[in-house]
Amino acid sequence: MPLLAALLAACLAAQKSPDRELSGPAAKCGSEIPWLDSITEAQTASKAGGRPIAWFVPRIEGSPMDRKLVLEKYMLCGPFMMPGVVDLLSKDFVPLRMPGNPAIHKEFGLKVGDFIEPGLVFLGPDLKVIHLVDRMTTYSEEWLVHLLHGVLRKAGREVEEKKVELSAARKAIAEGRPDPALFQIIPGEEARWYQGVAHWLNGQTADAQAEWKKIRTGRWAWKAAAELARDGPFVRGFEIVESLPPEALKDELPTTTTLPFAKADIARAVRFLLQNQRNSGVWDDSQYNYAGDASLPNVYMADTALAALALRAWGEPGKIATAITRAEAFMKDEAHIATEDSQEIAWAHAYRLIYFATTGDKAMMARLVRKIAELQKPNGIWQHEYDNPFVTATMLHALDEAKTAGAEVPPAVLKRGAAALKSTRDAKGVFSYEFPGKGGAIEGAAGRSPYLEFALVLNQQAKPEGIPASLEASFKHHALLERVRKYDDHADSWHNGGFFFWYDQYGRAVAAKSAGATAALAKQKEIVLQIPEIDGCWVDSHELGRVYGTAMALLTLKLCD
Repeated sequence: MPLLAALLAACLAAQKSPDRELSGPAAKCGSEIPWLDSITEAQTASKAGGRPIAWFVPRIEGSPMDRKLVLEKYMLCGPFMMPGVVDLLSKDFVPLRMPGNPAIHKEFGLKVGDFIEPGLVFLGPDLKVIHLVDRMTTYSEEWLVHLLHGVLRKAGREVEEKKVELSAARKAIAEGRPDPALFQIIPGEEARWYQGVAHWLNGQTADAQAEWKKIRTGRWAWKAAAELARDGPFVRGFEIVESLPPEALKDELPTTTTLPFAKADIARAVRFLLQNQRNSGVWDDSQYNYAGDASLPNVYMADTALAALALRAWGEPGKIATAITRAEAFMKDEAHIATEDSQEIAWAHAYRLIYFATTGDKAMMARLVRKIAELQKPNGIWQHEYDNPFVTATMLHALDEAKTAGAEVPPAVLKRGAAALKSTRDAKGVFSYEFPGKGGAIEGAAGRSPYLEFALVLNQQAKPEGIPASLEASFKHHALLERVRKYDDHADSWHNGGFFFWYDQYGRAVAAKSAGATAALAKQKEIVLQIPEIDGCWVDSHELGRVYGTAMALLTLKLCD
């Protein structure tokens, strides 16, 4: 397809910091584990010592995952730096680090689409699969040690339980409170690392970085260097230090970091958002920069608006007041917008407008309505990296929220936008992916269709009864979205991708709420409760990040309630 080819060329040409290799001390992350790089070598060692093989699969040949290196760095700088994990893999397993090739490794379950990197395949000396774990997007030493013990038991090995427990001091660290007593409990460099962690979780970025820079040698210096370069998983919100809920450790042999919960742990998810906000008010964990690093400020702005919306929806007023004050000050400062970027700026304006419509800030609404109108093209469409219906639906939704909150919105802007969106819908109610365009395969459009239909109904360009029909089609094809969740690019023949997932879930809930579709809202709520991470947060694409996923999931749940 010409458009997709052009986008790919533009992406390759853009500057993208996450694509850099680990360097300096950070390059030593994961090196304490005696990795082998040949399955033949690993089998020989396994037969000699009777130890199972722990095969780290950083990527699969032919996988649609775009940023494989980002995930490999996360694993090397996170799980494979955790003392309990390093100890178990080095002594009780034969560690193998090698990409998977479906043509050769089919019998090990390494099929594109079924196994999403990063993951681990555990093999016996006969190369029979003992266990397989993939789609790993939450890194907890406690969970990984639990997993490794389970694998050893299944392999018939004696296991000396070495539970990872938080001392009183480390518990304080997990809650964002530095504790000098930690230096009397664990070695100085490790203590200094955790003091930096506490500062980071309290939003004190500069203090955390200053603490980490004092670490000169050894594993904690390597880890600190990776996090200072923003290459590690901790500063990106993927590595957690607090204890997991007991439910997360009930399954002796978990297969992924997704864990269905009976009900959402809202307090924990809110705490995660609070701990990952910087003192400036921004949430900046995302690595979504398909348009290059110059677009990142606008991605951060959009995420900040969504996280602040989620806090207002679920947080206790007294506990979120400081975070909200900081976030609003950040969002009001146009110096934080990358005005030259035309790729992601639409999201920065749209989600801010929805936020300030919630607060009733008329000055900010007027400013953002004007900016959104300026971004609209003469044909009525709006752009996100390219002209498309779904960003246009988001703009129409945001403008309607502002209008309902008392802002003046030029009728011509709404009329042109709705007409452009309607032009992409065919007689069957299917919207095209691009503009101009019309219709397409329902398998690729079903996820976003209810939200787009809703935007047309808002502007009297479609009948309300179209929403229930689009909801039915969306749920019918939901499994396609779930299958590619956690991929960071288009991942099937219908161009579904992980980064669409929460956009579609939130949009589906917005549409169902507007139509009073209580059964659909109940169904949507159940979907959200089936896919939190082991710590109660949510994620789709690792590039968009766990702050974005958690915020969107919380907003979706609020609509469902």
